[in-house]
Amino acid sequence: MKKIFLSSLFLFLSIKTFSQYQKVYRFDEYQKNWALVKTKSGTFGFIDKNKKAVVAPIYSKIEKFGIIHPDLALVKSIADTYGLINREGKEVTPAIYEKIGKFGDFKKGFAVVESTTNHFGLIDENGKESVPPNYSLEELKMKFQ
Repeated sequence: MKKIFLSSLFLFLSIKTFSQYQKVYRFDEYQKNWALVKTKSGTFGFIDKNKKAVVAPIYSKIEKFGIIHPDLALVKSIADTYGLINREGKEVTPAIYEKIGKFGDFKKGFAVVESTTNHFGLIDENGKESVPPNYSLEELKMKFQ
């Protein structure tokens, strides 16, 4: 009887844990031991193999690591702005930018960011803003390239 109860409890808790997600994608596609999850409201995040949230499901889109930088993934907020997360699941660049370019395209070790007011700046490979987005693209090129 005790074994049946414990099995039932485990099954209930497992279902309850995953019930907040509309879909749990395969593990290891984005990051080792992580699975992309989609909530019923359509937002995305990551969980680990222990079903613990590694990245809260607050993003409308999460790109794979390595597309714009080997150790960073582009995330899109529900407000349609972009930021970056690292391989530990930490948001290293807040999702406040209209666009984030690929690292190294403009200047080695940096990516161009565009603000929601169409001004440009630079972030470094740690995701930190090194040049605030106060410039036109032409001014940024003249001053920092």
